[in-house]
Amino acid sequence: MTRSMIAAAALALCAALPAAAQDFGGVRLRGPESVLDKVESFDRSGCRLSTTSVTLGVNKATANDSRARQQVATDGSGGCRPLVSTQAAVGVNLSIGRRASAEQSVEAVGPAGILATNTLARGVNIAAGARGAASQRVTAQTIR
Repeated sequence: MTRSMIAAAALALCAALPAAAQDFGGVRLRGPESVLDKVESFDRSGCRLSTTSVTLGVNKATANDSRARQQVATDGSGGCRPLVSTQAAVGVNLSIGRRASAEQSVEAVGPAGILATNTLARGVNIAAGARGAASQRVTAQTIR
């Protein structure tokens, strides 16, 4: 009987802790009241609750002696600060061929969220071929 009660209590504790962490989004604030106050005051400001920005660039130079250059940018920094901000900057840059050259720049600028900010910057840069060259810059900036 005691083992089953201990097992049930451990199971309840294991289920409650992740749920409590999700309520706060991984951010520790002074108390639940402050989160509720921020959400309620934000609702009256007329701003969006969340923003998501995805900037994607695919650049390729595939023939012999070919050149390819690409610049892609997103600027979402103007206006209000949302409660949650998510932005991603992703680039794929390929130089395949003899003396082929590929250059790429992918930039994303976005606001910081009041409660949470998620930022991702990833790139794949490949040069294959005799005397081939590939250069890449991928940036994701958060503006407060």
